[in-house]
Amino acid sequence: MSEQSQTQHLADHYVDQLSDWAKITTRPLFGAVALYRNGHVFAMAWHGALYFKVDNHSREKYEAAGSSALGYVSGGEDHALKSYWEVPADVVENREELHEWAEKAYEAALKNTKTRSQGNSPGAI
Repeated sequence: MSEQSQTQHLADHYVDQLSDWAKITTRPLFGAVALYRNGHVFAMAWHGALYFKVDNHSREKYEAAGSSALGYVSGGEDHALKSYWEVPADVVENREELHEWAEKAYEAALKNTKTRSQGNSPGAI
């Protein structure tokens, strides 16, 4: 199984886990698979992990849990997509808690869209 198909399989698993929270769709995005709710990207499946969209407030929970930003290597240099942080394993394994964290990620995605539409921030995923 290719890495992309493994990532899609993982994304499909999380869609199933979140199915009673909201209708989720997926689409490949930059080698990851983006999870969408109502057309807004709120999560990414990448290299065997789930990453949720964060804002300045919600990032603190991820930092406290020992999580890190979605990282990748491009042109031989390390980079981080600082608006997406890995969902801690204990959250992934608890459906109720996963739904709560997903709701915060969706709220962060909505805030980002609102900020971009007001012209206060450059377009970013």
